[in-house]
Amino acid sequence: MICFWCHAEANSLTDDHIIPYSLGGTDDWTVKSCAYCQNLLSKAEHEVARKSMLAIHALTAPVAPRHPERPTSGHLKPEYFMVKHPEGGYGETLFSACDRASLLPYFEFKVVPGEPLEGRVRGTTEGARRLLDVFRSGLKNTPVPGRFLFEINVSCALDPSISDDKDFWPRIVLLPGDRLLLRGRNPEEITRFIHVLMWLATSDYAVPEVWSTKGGEINGGTPHLLALKFDPQAVRRVAAKVAYGLFAAVTNGALESDHDAYLRRYILGLLDSTDEPVCEGPMPLTTTTSNEPHHVVFSPDYDPQSAIVSLYGYAFRIELGPRSKLSNPVAVICQIDGSGIRLASADETREVIESISSIMFNQPWKHPPGIADQ
Repeated sequence: MICFWCHAEANSLTDDHIIPYSLGGTDDWTVKSCAYCQNLLSKAEHEVARKSMLAIHALTAPVAPRHPERPTSGHLKPEYFMVKHPEGGYGETLFSACDRASLLPYFEFKVVPGEPLEGRVRGTTEGARRLLDVFRSGLKNTPVPGRFLFEINVSCALDPSISDDKDFWPRIVLLPGDRLLLRGRNPEEITRFIHVLMWLATSDYAVPEVWSTKGGEINGGTPHLLALKFDPQAVRRVAAKVAYGLFAAVTNGALESDHDAYLRRYILGLLDSTDEPVCEGPMPLTTTTSNEPHHVVFSPDYDPQSAIVSLYGYAFRIELGPRSKLSNPVAVICQIDGSGIRLASADETREVIESISSIMFNQPWKHPPGIADQ
């Protein structure tokens, strides 16, 4: 009953996927984790699989959502993902696991001072009605001192090409799990929008059964505007987790004591030092997805104390220290569709090493002195 990550005793342990399930990891390659460490790791993995550049690849891979019973599972979570709507304005797009895209329901109002008030409703009739019901239900909550009546996310993040377009109107969007999002150019515009929304919600307005959809279909290949916001260190920590966990699983070995403690604490996000054991390779210039597997190489001849982790073609170098040096390089291959993880053959290992040997990593690694195992 010892946690693999913090080395503390626990009353209960869970199986933690060495390669995150959302990236194609399997139940065959797991380690035991306490609830505290699992929570820290899950947050980093969520950043990778739902918010980072790797999320585009993760969601186009044929891997089902981790928790299909949850309405919030298996979706891209960007700052915005919008498309010019053929009937005016900008549509709010939801991108889901297995490469599915759909239009989110929303209400938008033109609230320009001195100009006539206008409004538009987007999405299915059912979705629009649900949005209004959720907002109205929140207004019926009993006020309690020191507490919010109900909570709505607010975002002023917009591409300049959108915010400069007079055809963009502020809106309220229904996200999966009945979460509401207010979006506008600035707080003043959102405040004007809220006054109109409150007036609408407290009236007897009902979403009509059918409205015109002629010309309202968004064709495949239509350009979208996508903005991602994520913690880049979370991505590096997940790469380090993959390297550290697979090294233990493949070799049954341990790293040098001080470095072992340092690496585990880094993976959990518990280090104060700005130095990191992970360097990133150059960012690919395209987000075009492919079916190429992930791979991890330990002790390549040209860099024997490292592990090189490639996730969807994004490469990371993880310093494992002198005790990680193997007599021969070892490679692990993980299919991105979750169909399996295995040791590579000698020929496959040579091919993988040849494909990564020319990568130039962008920062030198420096070990902070005096890391204790705590």
